[in-house]
Amino acid sequence: MRSLLPLAFLFLVLTPAAGQQTIYEETRVPFKREMLGGLLIHGDGWGVQFYHGKYKTARDRRLLGVELVGMKHPKEVKSFNPYYEDSRGYFYGKENALLILRPTYGRKWQITDKIRRSGVEVNFIWGIGPSLGLVKPVYLQIGKPDRIPYETIVVEKYDPAKHDVQNIYGRASWFNGLGEVSLQPGAFGRIAFSFEYSGNVTGLKGIEVGATMDAYGKEVPIMAQLEGVENKQFFFEFYLAIQFGKKFVQ
Repeated sequence: MRSLLPLAFLFLVLTPAAGQQTIYEETRVPFKREMLGGLLIHGDGWGVQFYHGKYKTARDRRLLGVELVGMKHPKEVKSFNPYYEDSRGYFYGKENALLILRPTYGRKWQITDKIRRSGVEVNFIWGIGPSLGLVKPVYLQIGKPDRIPYETIVVEKYDPAKHDVQNIYGRASWFNGLGEVSLQPGAFGRIAFSFEYSGNVTGLKGIEVGATMDAYGKEVPIMAQLEGVENKQFFFEFYLAIQFGKKFVQ
């Protein structure tokens, strides 16, 4: 009986080590940098993102990147001209479209490592930077004269003092007004968690969930001030991003 005790102790010691051989399937690679991009969706729009990460330590990465997102007003409701079936839908009262460009600096900290190839690596992310609001005027197709049926249809910049449901035929091309884009500068911040699950050692595939805040010195004039509609100065959003990329050893 006593002779079996050392064997039992040796078995208990070696069993976890043997198990680890199935967990750590290959030698860990000391990565130097990573590049990733993806699509994101938030409560009031969608966008694209691209980031470059540089490893400071095995768990800490510096992030430099840029995001471009569209931002809608919560009061935007699509309307249609009821007298013309082929008319294009428009957002009544919308004066400007808002695109936000976000150059971003941040960090990415690994919380849990991906022990198996089929495992998930969890990271905490924060980022800050300028929020460059690109404000583009909205153009509409306007019927002339202001009664049905229209004799002609022209493209005009939306003016709440001149245009209403009586003479709006539909929306014009989004590209109208590109030469009139104005810049509204502000600040941006985000916090997020990423879940990376690529089975490839150098591949990067994952999901990121988080919250963002864009703050400006004054209200962004997305909507005309009609019937108590107010524009916002601060845009707080939750978002979900699907990301793809690659890790590099040099």
